[in-house]
Order: sequence, then C-alpha cells, then structure tokens
Amino acid sequence: MAMTLTQVWGAFLIFVLSPIVGGLPLTGWSTWLLSGRRLRRVGTGNVGVSAAFYHGGKVAGIVAVLLEAAKGIGVVLLARYYFPTEPVWEIIALIGLVMGRYWFAKGAGTTNVVWGIAAYDWPTALLTFLLSGLGFTIFRERRQGRLLSLVLLPLITALRHQDGALVLAMTCLSGLIAWIYQKLPDDLDLPEEEGRLESRTMFRFFRGDRSLVA
Repeated sequence: MAMTLTQVWGAFLIFVLSPIVGGLPLTGWSTWLLSGRRLRRVGTGNVGVSAAFYHGGKVAGIVAVLLEAAKGIGVVLLARYYFPTEPVWEIIALIGLVMGRYWFAKGAGTTNVVWGIAAYDWPTALLTFLLSGLGFTIFRERRQGRLLSLVLLPLITALRHQDGALVLAMTCLSGLIAWIYQKLPDDLDLPEEEGRLESRTMFRFFRGDRSLVA
C-alpha cells in the first residue's frame, strides 16, 4: 500500500532523527556534570549506562538510565505517531537508534532497546526479561544471558504476532546488538575494586562470578 505524504515525512524523520538521537552523548554529558568523570577517557572508553555506574556512581548511573530510556521510548512513539497501524516502523526506529548509538557514542544501546521494546509491546518485553533473567540468575553467565535474551526477543515476537516483516525486523535488531557486543569491550570485565563503592554490589551480581559448575 502506497504511503501518504505524511507517512513519507514520518519515514524521513525516523531514518534521520533516530540515529541522531542515538548518537547524542547524554550519558557522557550527565556523568561528567555529576561526577566530573569523562567516560571516553576512563576504563574501556565506552559511553554507556554500565560505565556511568562504574565510574560515576549510583546517581550518575540512574540519570543515565533515565536519559537512555527516554531515547528508546521517544523514537518508538515517533514511529507510532506516523505509522499507528504498522508496528514494524517502531522496530526500524530502534534499529536506527542503536546504529547511531554505536557509530557516534560508542555504546551498545541496550538500555535504549529495553525501554523501547517496553513501549512498543510490554508483554513481549516482560516475557523476555523474565525468561532471560531467570536463566542469568540460575547460571550467572552474563554473555550467555545476553545471547539468550537476543534469541528470545524475536522468538517471542513470532509467537505473539503473525507478522513476517515484524519478526524479520526484530531479528535484525537482535543481530545488530549481538554484533555490537562483539565489537565493544565489556565494562563489567574491569576490576571491581576500581569502581565506585556504592556500585560494587550491583557489579558483583552482574559480573556472574558465581556461575554453576557444568
């Protein structure tokens, strides 16, 4: 079906604004303002939420979560405004956001996607979170936990929605994030003792050091 002039304008905004919004280094700016630490110059150089917690402390980390969550929700709502009956555009907007996040801000965009998916389809987000969280809690292997969540996301989407284009877009989103994970160093591999004191308990849990013996 042909797009209307309004939808053409909406598609243009999605393709242009999503990467720009993703590339805005809001986490880096907020962490610098709150803690005086420039994330590009410390640790792995990642400008992400985990780095904000690690180097900036709890307050900087929480602010980073809120800012990155607003990005993900914002692009989803933008796509929904112009394409209210075509949810695949909401996933396309998230793909553009993640690409901009990686290209310009050197982050994976995990927080953006988590909250963006919650805004897009909260039951899918909740099921993915519960199942992947259960797997991580039991086995405490964070890399496998990441992979599990990226596999579950398109799988649950396919079970809930009979839309091939939507499932393909979700699979592309998961694949893109998995590829970025391979390119970026992991802030959770940094020494726990060098992180902010108030963040150490969280990092001790997410590092997954107490995994079950196979």
